[in-house]
Amino acid sequence: MAGINAVVYYSTAVFRSAGIASDVAASALVGASNVFGTTIASSLMDRQGRKSLLITSFFGMAASMLLLSLSFTWKALAPYSGTLAVLGTVCYVLSFSLGAGPVPALLLPEIFASRIRAKAVALSLGMHWAANFVIGLYFLSFVNKFGISSVYLGFSGICLSAVLYIAANVVETKGRSLEEIERALNPTI
Repeated sequence: MAGINAVVYYSTAVFRSAGIASDVAASALVGASNVFGTTIASSLMDRQGRKSLLITSFFGMAASMLLLSLSFTWKALAPYSGTLAVLGTVCYVLSFSLGAGPVPALLLPEIFASRIRAKAVALSLGMHWAANFVIGLYFLSFVNKFGISSVYLGFSGICLSAVLYIAANVVETKGRSLEEIERALNPTI
């Protein structure tokens, strides 16, 4: 719901508005940002921790979406809107790939009790793909109704909400066994 699928699906249109005519170049830049960020995240997960990567990631995504939103609405930024849109898109994808993308794949199996782990992870991933479907289906309708700036601002708000939720509710699992994590999440065990 934070907008990654919409950004990836429609990044070529954003890049075209910035004067980058090649859809291949736009896709390559987004893909390279994603690969680079994921590579960095994989080396940081056990050192920095999952929670801090998620908070940093969602905060960066919120800031990038805010930049994208402002690049389309502030008249003072009009001469730079194309460059800012590309920068915002690349920073968003990079921020996503530093935490929100790879961390859940590791965190979800860690936080669910062993007796429900497989079903809970499957349900979580199913919800992810359902949200992906809904965003992909309605993104352009929302853009046409509310404007791209408002939609990006909404994604920014969702990302900021994620930061607050993660800070208050997500347990750090770095350096802990599955049994320790299960006991921390359910002290009655």
